[in-house]
Amino acid sequence: MRDTGVEIKSDRLRGKRVGFGVCGGIGSVESVRLIRELRRHGADITAFLTPSALRFITELPLAWATQNPVQSEAGSEVQHLDDFDLVIVAPLTLNTLTKMALGLTDNAVALLAAGQLGRRGTLLLVPAMNGQLVRHPLYADYVARLEQWGAKFYRDEEKEGRLKMPTPEEFGEWVQKVV
Repeated sequence: MRDTGVEIKSDRLRGKRVGFGVCGGIGSVESVRLIRELRRHGADITAFLTPSALRFITELPLAWATQNPVQSEAGSEVQHLDDFDLVIVAPLTLNTLTKMALGLTDNAVALLAAGQLGRRGTLLLVPAMNGQLVRHPLYADYVARLEQWGAKFYRDEEKEGRLKMPTPEEFGEWVQKVV
């Protein structure tokens, strides 16, 4: 097996085109493992980054994990508005959650999510942030708004005062259940 290969576990996501948004925050370092888990189930993934994600992770490991070019800016070819079967944002920060709920599209991930909401496509969100941010007065309002629009949230309890990224196996199972 090549270094970039993955051991196939199932074909449940075979043929699915996935836009995978990565926001800034320490949880972004887990995105490579989550992406590879989706590939183990047959998904074809393109990664998108917010500018703040680049403070935590570079494009190189995401290109390696996806085997596709990484999008970190809104380009002239507007790959963000491609017809993805599903869009995932993991980790989701309060900043990007707020942008999604308000329809702001000033970065690659926010534009990706807005396009998916606009086409009424599947949008899966994995919040990962400090517990104080989860308790911000608008957090619950914005989660409810996005759920009303069809977005689905990964639900986990706070651990060590924060929402953390799921393990690759938990994440893979959740994605397969909700799509």
